[in-house]
This record gives sequence, structure tokens and C-alpha cells, in this order.
Amino acid sequence: MCGIAGAAGTPDTNEETKRMLAALRHRGPDGCGFYQVEGLSIGNTLLKITGNTPQPLVGKGALVFNGEIFNFRELAAEQGMKTDSDTEVLFSLIETKIKEGNNPINAVFSVLSKVNGDYALAYTLANELVLARDPVGVKPLFYSLEGEKKKPKITFASERKAFSSQGNKIKPFPPGGIMAFNIQNGKLGEKFLELEERSLKIEPPKERISEEHEAVSRLKAALEKAVEIRLTKTSGIAFSGGIDSTFLAALAKGIDPSISLYAVGVPNSHDLAQAERAAEAIGMRDSLKIHFLSPEEIEAAIPDVIYSTESTDPMKISIGLPLYFVAKTAKEYEKRVLLTGQGADELFGGYRRHEAFLDQGPEVLDWEIYSDLKNISTINLERDDMVTMANSVELRVPFLDKEVIKTGLAINPELKVLKRDGFYIRKYILRRAADSLLPPELLWKEKKAIQYGTGVQKILDRLARDAGFPKWKGNHIEKYLKHVAVDHGFDFIIR
Repeated sequence: MCGIAGAAGTPDTNEETKRMLAALRHRGPDGCGFYQVEGLSIGNTLLKITGNTPQPLVGKGALVFNGEIFNFRELAAEQGMKTDSDTEVLFSLIETKIKEGNNPINAVFSVLSKVNGDYALAYTLANELVLARDPVGVKPLFYSLEGEKKKPKITFASERKAFSSQGNKIKPFPPGGIMAFNIQNGKLGEKFLELEERSLKIEPPKERISEEHEAVSRLKAALEKAVEIRLTKTSGIAFSGGIDSTFLAALAKGIDPSISLYAVGVPNSHDLAQAERAAEAIGMRDSLKIHFLSPEEIEAAIPDVIYSTESTDPMKISIGLPLYFVAKTAKEYEKRVLLTGQGADELFGGYRRHEAFLDQGPEVLDWEIYSDLKNISTINLERDDMVTMANSVELRVPFLDKEVIKTGLAINPELKVLKRDGFYIRKYILRRAADSLLPPELLWKEKKAIQYGTGVQKILDRLARDAGFPKWKGNHIEKYLKHVAVDHGFDFIIR
């Protein structure tokens, strides 16, 4: 896990990239690397998790990489490689494709088609720069094309704040996308290649799993594998006691009994009580680490979360704050990886609105779930990545594993939201998959949204009113957050 950045098309690309990397230092406190040729520079800040290989990797071309390739050992074995670095395997495979006569964009596409992982990368060779992002958009990547028509310039980075200027020109790089930019005589070509391969994106299912027993068996197996390949010696689990995080915890316990759980909330909050009950029920009470939040601590962290998420949206901040503290707590226990249950609601029909979609027809619910996954990056994943990486902690999401998604999309939507006698059971098939690991009182319990369950929403409401923004005038929390942003010099966030 790290931060990546680069620029191409102007003489000052080197200084631009170095400045961007400095802004991303929190993403990679273990090192910083830089590669440059005429009119092009790329670099990274490194957070060591898998292997100890410095970046950029340089051979025929050069690579900077942010993320994890979870099947890299299998890919390495196919090539007869012995290494503990997923980045080294990825680079070697791309370079092999280049030697076989592929151009850079085809080489990157061919290799990434075999990958199960979360990533954002930049590969450059000769006069071409290739950018790519994982199909779900777990790892963030932004880019900007600007300048005169005959003098275009491209910059890219893991976070918006790394760019020298803010505005509409900065766009999220499309999940599953691969783009190649042509550089001629140190300048970005007037015409550049652009390619987005559908095979790297989330695809509608080609099969349908309608039998409940088969769906349970395949889903549990896929999730168990997804958890296993994401565990390291420095892993923990963001734990709220809900079905998603408790299922992950129970699966992780079977693989690594020493795994720790991290929960936050104000004293006597719903989530802390639920986390304690759930940890006790699955025999992991001693593994649970709790951090009690105070109003003063929440108030002090708000500027950091605004800066991290680059937003004053009340929903983003109220959800981002608890996860920010979970990551901070995990880091205090020397953890560098956090597993979360993000993606379970989108994939398995966990939102109340999914009930209405089912009533319109199973095919409507099916399409909405597919749409939710396509949009999860901008709605949830970028926020979550920013607040955890603000603490130099990597986020991993087993529910968004390549095989879990493939299995989940194939499951009949009527097994996701089950309707019986006018009542709905959301995430039904996920609950059934957890049946052998969790007691009934956990399996079928509904959970509060994190901002309410932790008590953070109430604190934000009180802070806004105490700061002179009355609730009756409307949007009082948003007004308060904008006030905090301006007060801390984050004017660029609210422009």
C-alpha cells in the first residue's frame, strides 16, 4: 500500500511529481521513490506490507503500484519466480509481455486480466504512459488533463489534495479502466490512446445460482478464501458487532486465532454494546480492543477528517470519523491492515431501498445491486481509503474480492432480499452462509448505521449547535463543517 503520483507533457514534470509525493507522505511513511525521463516523471511513497521492494521498479520500462495482488504467489509460481513481493511479480509479468512483442497497454491489460487484487498503477515505456485501476475502484486514483490543445499535460495521484490546482479538471480514474497516453519529444501527444476494457470491469453474471444450499456453500467458500488471502501478521478487523464484521471475524479466527478486533464509540453507545455481545458470542472477547470516544476527541479530529476526505459533506464526515478512529486505534497496536465489511450491503441487498426494488421485480433488484457495485468507489471506498490512510493503515475489503463478487452477482436476487408474509429479510443469503459460525441472536439482528451506532452523529449535532448553527435553520451540521474547513485554511475543499 502506498501513494503514487506522476506528470507528463511539460518541462516541470519532475518538480510537480516531487511536490505531489510530498503531499502523499502519510500514505507511505516507509520510503519515497522517483523515476524520470524527458517530459515524464512517476513516483511513489511506500507503506511496507507485502515484501520489501522499493519503487519505482525499473527494467525495460518503469512501474509504480499502489495496492495488493492477492494471488501473486500463484502467478509467481507459473513463472517459476520466488519472491515475497507482489509488485515484483506484477512488474515481471508486464515486462515479459513486452518482450513477447506486446505494446504497453496490451501488456498491462493481459496481466491484470489474471489478477485478483486491489490496485492503482502507472507503467511507462519509451513514449507511452499507462494508468490502470482495479475493477471495483478499491484503490483511489485521480487524474487531470489540462493545458492548450497542442500542449496538453496529464497529472495523476492517489488523492485530490496532491494536485497543485483544484477543480473540475480533476477526475476519478474509472474503475477497471486502462488508459495509455502518448508522449512525443517530451510532450504529451495531441492525440493519445484511450482504452477501457470491459473485461476488467464488473460484469453482469453469465450464470444464475437459484438453489439456496448451493448459494450458501459457494458464498461461504469464496468469503473464507477472500479473508485468508487478506490476512497478514499486522492485520486487524474493524468491528461493530453487525453481521458483516462478525462474519469476517469468525472466518478470520479460524485462520488466525490471534486476530484482533477494533471497535470505537462514545461510552454506552449501541455499537460498543453490540461489539461486546458479538465478540463474546463468537469466543473473541479477549481479542476485542475498544476505544471510547469523547466529544473533545471527535471535535479535534474533524479538521483531519475534512482534510482527508476533502469534503464537508455531513454524511461523509459522520461515517468517516468512526473509521478514522478505528484505524488510529489499530495503528496504536502496530497494525497496518484493517479488514472491513464494506461492500456487503451493496452486493447482498442490505439497504432498505432494496426492498422496494424487489417489489418492482427481481430483475430490478438485480440491476440496482449491479449499479451499487459500479458506484461504490465514489460513494464509499474513496472516503474509507482516505480516512484509514490518514493513519497509514491499509483498508482491505473481502466482500469485494473478485470471486466473492462473481459468486454474489450470480446468486438469485430473491435469495438476497427474502420476502415472507409481507416481511423482508435483507442480506438473507449472507446470513445463511454465516449460520454455522454465528448464533441466531447475531444472525438475524438488524444494525444501526455507523454514525448513529457509535454516537458520532449526536456529537456532531451538538457541536454544530454549540458553534452557533441552530438546527431549525437547516443544514446546521454542513454549515458547521464548512466553518471548520475555512477556519483551518481548507478553502479549496468548499469551492
